[in-house]
Amino acid sequence: MAATLVTVTAFAATAPLTAAASASPLAMAFWRNCLGLAVLVPLLLLLRRRQVALVVRGKRPLLHRAQWRPLACGFLAASTLACHFAAFMTSTRLTSVAMSTALVATQPVWQALIAAGQGARASGRTWAGLTLAVVGAAAAAGLDMQSGGTVLLGDLLALVGAIALAGYTSLSERARAQP
Repeated sequence: MAATLVTVTAFAATAPLTAAASASPLAMAFWRNCLGLAVLVPLLLLLRRRQVALVVRGKRPLLHRAQWRPLACGFLAASTLACHFAAFMTSTRLTSVAMSTALVATQPVWQALIAAGQGARASGRTWAGLTLAVVGAAAAAGLDMQSGGTVLLGDLLALVGAIALAGYTSLSERARAQP
């Protein structure tokens, strides 16, 4: 329960804090990714310390042949996550925080479309819910589209952020599914 509360609070605070920050959105996106790397690499080295020791001693190759594809999927996933952060953080400066958040929250729609393109089947209820979400986002975005200019660019960047986040989810799923 506490982990859920912390996660929801962190996600809810991201857009307002990003919009209020004085740093460049691209710099914040870069450092957000660096922070993730700084936390995860030591954890990975700790969890895989036996394999790391074998590699360091020269008794095991760094990567086996079967590991190249998951590594490529992981690299592409990380790249799409960086794209998500760059687009989303920039969008919070160009449109309203509420609109940016609402449009990035369409990620499940894009995720479902990617899954459908890969042959997965979703229930009618799922598609009905996703349709309702798209209609709600379109109705909200319609108000911003009348503003034009940088507001519209912010909305489009938020959508790019949602699509990139869906790509990240799909690619990281593929990276984990392979040996």
